[in-house]
Amino acid sequence: MIIGIDGGGTKTTGVAVDDSGKITAFKTVGPSNPNSSSEETVRHEINELFSVLTKRKALTEEDVVFAGISGVESGGKKEWFIKLLREFTGPLANIFVDNDAVTALYSETKGQPGIVCISGTGSIAFGINESQKRGRVGGWGFLIGDGYSGFALGKRALEHIFSEFDCGELPEEMATLILKKFNVKTVPELIPNMYELGKSRDRVASIAKIVIELSDTGDEKATKFLHEAADSMFKDITLLFHKLYEHEGDHTQIPIVLTGGINQHAKLIINYLKEKGLKERSPFSFKLAAQHPVAGAIYAAHKETGKSITPIFIKRLEEELTIRMKTEVKG
Repeated sequence: MIIGIDGGGTKTTGVAVDDSGKITAFKTVGPSNPNSSSEETVRHEINELFSVLTKRKALTEEDVVFAGISGVESGGKKEWFIKLLREFTGPLANIFVDNDAVTALYSETKGQPGIVCISGTGSIAFGINESQKRGRVGGWGFLIGDGYSGFALGKRALEHIFSEFDCGELPEEMATLILKKFNVKTVPELIPNMYELGKSRDRVASIAKIVIELSDTGDEKATKFLHEAADSMFKDITLLFHKLYEHEGDHTQIPIVLTGGINQHAKLIINYLKEKGLKERSPFSFKLAAQHPVAGAIYAAHKETGKSITPIFIKRLEEELTIRMKTEVKG
């Protein structure tokens, strides 16, 4: 049995599959990021997850667990998480814990090299080359960077409407929608909402949805903000490419996987990046992630154990996973 886990600050999805790619168990629980949730909370969620995936039975030396978890890269969190998983697998299973960017990348490359660009509340570019060298650009948090994150888009929109207010301009559609979202009547009334202790980041990031919706209607300012975000994304991807592939020989096409809420909903971004890539004759092949990152955890498990992934295995896993995800959404 192979167990794949994709975990973050909001939810954690796990799937158990057999050697043919058939899903034997599937479950989504709460947060598992050890930096944003307490150890007690994470333990509770993982316990609930494994109660479904393994039915509380100890695993054997033939079983593999791969967990892509946000927030495990530093401070001994990876070691802590491996020890936690061992509580639920028993002493024999092969356990691997890594950054969730790995599962996001492998969900589309099936364990092959490439770059993944994640744009959600935060943002990061992460890649692995053919020599298994890893690299990242960005992902340092909203106070330092994250130029194409939801927070960056929301902040840009707020800067715009406050600038318009300072100039004495009448509220345009962007301002009107933001005021309505936070149930206030004037621009200055947004200040208490934006600066409430512990809530600023998520509230500013939530405004990105309005920017995306306006861009879909052709709003010039919203479109401009998304183009700026895409330019920042392209810059990070290019920098990471030079870090990872400059000495890797002749590469005609490097897969660039785009994922995260901003990339998934703002289709303008991938179209803009494709056009920019063609103009600059870049070796980038942009692809919007179609598979849930938990599939990447299954492919990563294969890679870690040296097992090949057959087309039949991939087809069965992804077809069944798609059905499971649709059922979960409806439920």
